[in-house]
Amino acid sequence: MLIFMPLIGGLAYLIIELIPEFSRSISGQRAVRNVKQTLNPGADLRQHEAAWKQSPNVDNSRRYAEALLDSGKTEEAEGIINQALKGLFETEPTLLLLKARLQFENGRTTEVVQTLESLQEHNADFRSAEGHLLYARALETEGNVDEAIREYSAVSGYFPGVEARYRLALCLQAAGKNAAAQSEYESILNDAKLAPPHFRKSQKKWLDAVKQELA
Repeated sequence: MLIFMPLIGGLAYLIIELIPEFSRSISGQRAVRNVKQTLNPGADLRQHEAAWKQSPNVDNSRRYAEALLDSGKTEEAEGIINQALKGLFETEPTLLLLKARLQFENGRTTEVVQTLESLQEHNADFRSAEGHLLYARALETEGNVDEAIREYSAVSGYFPGVEARYRLALCLQAAGKNAAAQSEYESILNDAKLAPPHFRKSQKKWLDAVKQELA
């Protein structure tokens, strides 16, 4: 199919093989939503709003709030999340993580730290690279640089991409630890040389930022 009908075959391959795999990550889910938004503006938001109105459960609340966030309606999104975070679901981790994202978007980093620490306290087995990175960024913004460096170092070990390591190097640099920052920048680029081409392509934004810091 790929040989004889390249356009249709390529689309079929994308839908059947690549999108399901890619969409398992948060960044992948966001990218898929962006494509849908481009092809049919507002459709995703309307769909999730209708599902939420019919059944305002945890999953529908999270999806609707994410759609509102992607549309720039952060206040409405936070209202939906706060409605969902009640009763048995007061400490539901995916809702708390989304609430922290909304707080970060609005510059309320003190609340981000509190929300994510509450999430961890009540959900000890919950693990999220995106949430961990968000926690480190909030700590740094709050001026807790040493704690931020520790968290950046921890999340860099399992974060699926270059962003966490790049932000670690930036934080080291801001703390005056220039030799350590330089070493991290160089290590990022060296590791990228050994990575598959698709990784370098997907991480181009962050790799270019690293090169700019080294220039």
